[in-house]
Amino acid sequence: MSITVVVLGNDEHVVRQIEGYRGELMVTRVCEDVAEAIAVCAVGAVDVLLVSGRELLPPVEQIDAIAALQTVLVLLDDKPRTENIITGLLEVEPNISMIELEPLVLRTLRELTHPARSDTGNLAPNGTETDDAAGKIVCFWGAPGSPGRSTVALNYAVEAALAGQSVVILDADTFAASISIQLGLLDESASIAQLCRVIDSGSKEPARLAATCLSVEVAAVVIKVATGLPRASRWPEVRASALRRATEVLREHHDLVVLDVASPIELDEQLSFDTQAPQRNAVTVEMLRSSDEVFMVVAADSVGIPRALRAIDEFEEQIPGVELQILFNKLGTANTGHSPKRRLLEAWDRFGPRHTIAGYLPQDTVSCNAALLAGSPLAEIAPKSTLRTEIKGLVGIKSLDKRKKRLSRRFGQRHELDQTKTR
Repeated sequence: MSITVVVLGNDEHVVRQIEGYRGELMVTRVCEDVAEAIAVCAVGAVDVLLVSGRELLPPVEQIDAIAALQTVLVLLDDKPRTENIITGLLEVEPNISMIELEPLVLRTLRELTHPARSDTGNLAPNGTETDDAAGKIVCFWGAPGSPGRSTVALNYAVEAALAGQSVVILDADTFAASISIQLGLLDESASIAQLCRVIDSGSKEPARLAATCLSVEVAAVVIKVATGLPRASRWPEVRASALRRATEVLREHHDLVVLDVASPIELDEQLSFDTQAPQRNAVTVEMLRSSDEVFMVVAADSVGIPRALRAIDEFEEQIPGVELQILFNKLGTANTGHSPKRRLLEAWDRFGPRHTIAGYLPQDTVSCNAALLAGSPLAEIAPKSTLRTEIKGLVGIKSLDKRKKRLSRRFGQRHELDQTKTR
């Protein structure tokens, strides 16, 4: 078995050392440019890309793309990092011997080609789940327009926090972030971009990641909020691979991570570049792939449903294997006529795909406008609203509020007469 190696950088000493070792490592090409090396890895079957200096190290997105090709990236550095948070990256000292490097490369290559099950780490030896199991990532997505995904995501996070869970919400909408506006936060720092900077610096400390998020007190509980981009032109600051790693770290230290993402999922930006380049919609696609549950918020009207059907077709084509849970929002007689739920089900059974319907959220314009104006969730502004009750049910919380039976005026007068007669 031979392991093909592409060397990035004009380092003749490394090439002579590999060739003189006469082991399984075999140099097939030497590249002086990063773009050339990445193109060689993408076109040919390359096992190892050996980088002779940290200054030649490709960006994180391209490192992930190399790992996806099952190519190990070996970095020669005078101060190698012992703890790597990037899959497929192996940092070693330049003076390492080939007899030491070869088994490290083989082990990393096996990890890429035969990844271990990630869910076994939370199981005890008897097969039962342990108490230190990681949290859950829930993503809210929807078709273009305004189906209300940000409103639902925020109130979902608040209700989960009120139920005793440790919650962090990330505004990963790179087109029109709105979570900070709904909470009345005047924040221009873009916590979501700071999360990516921390990860790109090589840190995986939960304290540093948590420090970038804002601690917001809502309805007598505190939730962590990673605010979105104040301007859509700053989207290159949010890198998909870095945000995915940050989300994975956050889930290890929180019960629930709620994601609010943008609608577009097409990845056609690479057509404009000769090499791999940052893609605006890559954040949405990466977050959808890494989530445990994905709720698709659908506006229950004659415009929202056709948009949702087209978006689902594109979703299944771009992101296969991810199960959607349909969440109908803004349900009311003004949108669908009398018996809105029955009419909606009839239309969806006829034209809609076979996805699980998670719930039906009523249209409550008055409560939503009041909450937006006050910069507060429904739990503070309209605690007894039907919309809040349905969102609590979506979280898995049963409402304990007992509705009082409303007596008609005529029945009330008759009841008073019966009481006087008995006296």
